Amino acid sequence: VRAHAPSTVYVSHGGNLNIDHQNAFRAAVTAVRPVPGSSVRAVYAYEVQSSTDWAPAGAGAAFAPTEFVDITEYLDLKFECLALYGDEMRPPPHARSIESAGALAQRRGATVGCGAAEAFQLLRRIV
Repeated sequence: VRAHAPSTVYVSHGGNLNIDHQNAFRAAVTAVRPVPGSSVRAVYAYEVQSSTDWAPAGAGAAFAPTEFVDITEYLDLKFECLALYGDEMRPPPHARSIESAGALAQRRGATVGCGAAEAFQLLRRIV
């Protein structure tokens, strides 16, 4: 944070089933805590398919999106990027498939009136 002085930070949601993601979340929100002089003005959490959505009750707070970005024109690019994950991706109907990523993007888009969207949960914003 000191080296790059970001104004906005994105981190995987803390209620994620993946323990590495939980630890990364804790480390990130600790690193960007609102101390005087911090460059960080906004912190957002994002969902990770097959990690955020598979977390059972009691694993942490559920992901509750508050911000949406219209990605309709970038959806094919998103699929190309996801394909770079290779063995991490799975065939449908797995939650970590390209098809499931498209379905989630369409669902998130439908909730805000666009073709496809990425959803984020605002954790903190200083205006």
